[in-house]
Amino acid sequence: MAWWRIVNPPTRPLAGWAPWWVLLETTGRRSGRPRRVPLARGPVDGGGVAWLIAVHGEHASFVRNIRAEPHVRLKMRGRWRSARASIEPYDSAVARRFNAYARPGPRTLGIEPRLVRVELDGAP
Repeated sequence: MAWWRIVNPPTRPLAGWAPWWVLLETTGRRSGRPRRVPLARGPVDGGGVAWLIAVHGEHASFVRNIRAEPHVRLKMRGRWRSARASIEPYDSAVARRFNAYARPGPRTLGIEPRLVRVELDGAP
């Protein structure tokens, strides 16, 4: 069984409320149904751009969903925000902003990590 099938269900209710997690909602590329994945929150730029890390890159279903349909929703601090997401190459300078302990390169045992750039719609 995949580890995310065990970890994601109990963390989904906390994601979007806990300050270190967000809940990303994509549209399933085959089903067309909403798909939600809890992720560690990255930096949010003053211009309304949030950054997330897809540690498994193109292997992650939510990344493939974003490629098929870039319109997403992001739940941060208990509030849903409409957004447009794009998949960017992994940049250690951006990743280093995720926390004070970041080292060059990915901190996890991911496969070809990618950054997810999420442009939030409207004012916060």
